[in-house]
Amino acid sequence: MKNQKLFLVTIPRYSTFVVILFLGLSMIFYEGGTMNDPTSAGYSFTHNFFSDLGKFTPENMISLILFATALTVCGVTFNAYFFYFIKLFPTKNIYQKMAIIACIAGMFGGFCFLSVGFTPSNTVLGPHIFFANWAFRSFLITSVLLSIVLFKDKRFNTFYAGGYVLFALLIFIYVLILELAPSPRISDFSLMFNVVSQKTIVLVFICSILFQSFGNLKIINYSSIQ
Repeated sequence: MKNQKLFLVTIPRYSTFVVILFLGLSMIFYEGGTMNDPTSAGYSFTHNFFSDLGKFTPENMISLILFATALTVCGVTFNAYFFYFIKLFPTKNIYQKMAIIACIAGMFGGFCFLSVGFTPSNTVLGPHIFFANWAFRSFLITSVLLSIVLFKDKRFNTFYAGGYVLFALLIFIYVLILELAPSPRISDFSLMFNVVSQKTIVLVFICSILFQSFGNLKIINYSSIQ
């Protein structure tokens, strides 16, 4: 039970702030350049993707290291989180199976986030796009399945299950954007739309992690007195 609280509540909360800190520092040290304007100076919150921070160039090494560190913390935290989240469902039934599938998908998503930090978009674009896209697709699977599981599990308040539903809906919308939105290369507006959409879904992830930690704490405390 102590490990569950550590990996489902404490570490996710601290990791969130560590990731924000390292991404912020990475933006400060970013050398400059957007997809449509390589000569621009510094990091633009509306015209630079997060992936731009990981460009592999001699001038951008500090930003790259900070970016890779942030995504490593993110990926490792997600893998540990979902490994222990499975343990909240010891009863063998269909919902436990759904939770296991959801958590495996979440762990793969965590691995994808970690891999994004080590596949610079300017040197290995194919693998970078694969990991970036499948990170969100994996978490879509996770959020949909866990929405069902938490609604069916009476230990969880429907408020928290509803949070997963909202999370799933927003990820679904972003996946559609990834698939259907116009290429960011065709215009400045298209670039800004894609960049802001990415920033929005990352903010959703951050809020979701903090939100879920409160639900996890409640169920852990409930289980400890049974």
